[in-house]
Amino acid sequence: MAERLGKLDLVFLVDNTGSMGPYINVTKKKILEIIRTITKEEMCQRLRVGLVSYRDHKPEENTFVTRTFRLTDDAKAIEASILEMAASGGGDGPEAVADALFAANKMNWDRDAAKVAVLIGDAPPHGVEDGDQWSVCPAGIKWEDECKKAFDAGIVFHTVGCFPEIDGYENAVPTFKKIAKETNGQFFALDQAEALVELITGIAVEEIDKISIQESILAELGIDIDSASPEALDSADVDALVSGLGRKGVKRRVVMASRAESPSEAQKVELAEAEVSEDDVREALRQIRKKMG
Repeated sequence: MAERLGKLDLVFLVDNTGSMGPYINVTKKKILEIIRTITKEEMCQRLRVGLVSYRDHKPEENTFVTRTFRLTDDAKAIEASILEMAASGGGDGPEAVADALFAANKMNWDRDAAKVAVLIGDAPPHGVEDGDQWSVCPAGIKWEDECKKAFDAGIVFHTVGCFPEIDGYENAVPTFKKIAKETNGQFFALDQAEALVELITGIAVEEIDKISIQESILAELGIDIDSASPEALDSADVDALVSGLGRKGVKRRVVMASRAESPSEAQKVELAEAEVSEDDVREALRQIRKKMG
């Protein structure tokens, strides 16, 4: 079991259209800082990073809809891909967000890794705003379906809105929030960029911790994921597991972020310990079942 611990797959989905001009450089800088910070985390024994750059469909955009760089532990390769991102084109307001989610779900995710995706953009997907020339994604991809696929696969999407641009749409922020909520993720604003590195790093540690909780549950049940049957999990007593993990001192770490009282004040972020709850155990059992496939 030990060889499974500490693995993290982290994918960034970034809007590369022209309206991202004011945000693209700070976005690239923060992504690189996040990668370097997570690499130093004691819990992260192996980090792979992937990238999905997205723009829009023809005739609004003629360069690309999505450009995918598969998950890799080659730090120089992924850093080069991040630095190549540029804000250009895009045409109308809504962008190929649904296509980006689709591309992220198709990534070469590791079954045994914690799976985190971070969507960063300033515009909604097609089909959520009045006046959009396309009532749905031109490729027929539904962002709602992609959220369900991600949830089923154990991929957590966190979304980052670029203000004030994203606030110019009626449904952009609510949609970004729903994408996060549907996959057990969180929504953040890029305007607190200094806190973003700590927030995403903390979230990554949270997800790695969840893998550790899964391993603790397997140990408590006395079974191995490669040989256990689904029935062994179905008959598991959640209350007994919570009690057993508590007796062994198993905790989970959670990100605590205080609200800034003013724009000039930095948001404070820290990791705190919490007891493993019934919901934590149920989610861990769900993830284990998915891995058993």
